[in-house]
Amino acid sequence: MWALGTGFVTGAVWMAIVLWKRHPRETPPALPKGDQADPDQLAAVNRRLLEVEERLDYTEQRLREKVEQQRRKPE
Repeated sequence: MWALGTGFVTGAVWMAIVLWKRHPRETPPALPKGDQADPDQLAAVNRRLLEVEERLDYTEQRLREKVEQQRRKPE
């Protein structure tokens, strides 16, 4: 009984996936002209994001070094 129920649920999920992929999707509406991002603003945000990622990498590296130093330090 359990195997039949599991098979039925699995089959229903696969059918839903197949039907979902075949269903034509509507394209999302475009943003109004005033709400579209300026390429210069996107470039500035991209630069800031890269800087934040570098800072995060540096901080993670320093924390790893600190943990390693604490492990090596005899108590």
